[in-house]
Amino acid sequence: MVKHKKLRRITKYEQYLMITIGIILMVLGFYYFLFPAHLVAGGVSGLGLAFNKFFGFRISFVVLISNMVLLGFALLFLGKKVFIKSIYGSLLFPLVLYLFEHFLPLLDIQDDLVIAVTFGGFFLGLGFGLVIKYGGTSGGTDIPIRILNKKLKLPLSISIYLVDGIIILLGVFAFYSEHGINAGLYAIITMFISGKVADIVIVGNNSKKAVQIITDFPEKIKKSIYDAVYRGVTEVEIQGGYSKSKKTMLVTVITRQEYYLVRNIIAEIDENAFVYVTPATEIQGDFEERESDE
Repeated sequence: MVKHKKLRRITKYEQYLMITIGIILMVLGFYYFLFPAHLVAGGVSGLGLAFNKFFGFRISFVVLISNMVLLGFALLFLGKKVFIKSIYGSLLFPLVLYLFEHFLPLLDIQDDLVIAVTFGGFFLGLGFGLVIKYGGTSGGTDIPIRILNKKLKLPLSISIYLVDGIIILLGVFAFYSEHGINAGLYAIITMFISGKVADIVIVGNNSKKAVQIITDFPEKIKKSIYDAVYRGVTEVEIQGGYSKSKKTMLVTVITRQEYYLVRNIIAEIDENAFVYVTPATEIQGDFEERESDE
């Protein structure tokens, strides 16, 4: 007899524990690999590294001040929900970085940019993936990216390229005498690696996923998904091949940022639901690329 594995809701304790681990991994990737190699690979930490070169400011101080300013913009332009959601990561990242700066020695990678890019990108992506998978945010440049997306209707990809591209360009100027334009090219590779790793950690190697849900409570789950992430849900009447019992399967397509919410919605309503997720590699029709404000 095969024991049915129930779908378990992620608790708040688990959520914040995994977000904390994710932030620590992000700081580890930056502090041990990008910082020693002087690679400005976007983000507020990259901004801190550039300011450290220009003015000698401590990186954790620049990150903290920048995050405080960006939290104000989040409250002003994105609303209270995004502001509250961004507080934890925005404060924890500079705190962990401060502890690393004070108590842990830098890793001597002997200016090996290949090692810096590979391992820095991996740990950044692994940490960021955990943060997003468990419904958190690292704050920082996530906020201006979402503002550009919401207020100017720029696609998320263009918003990311614009914000992080400006920071990478600033890093090229800061360290031009040491690395020339190579630093910017390596930074782009770092962003690519971290993005791919983050996607795999969250829901596989594609950012959009088709979720199929076989449940005895289709109406409750359908309504909750729509209310939470505003995604349409299709109902399909099916029949069990062995039991011959009639069931309802729900099908919806979500982004990686919405995965945490949808997973917990299903677990809360029907822990016995059968759920499987597949890559949505090509989508035609009415699908809006957006960030969830929940």
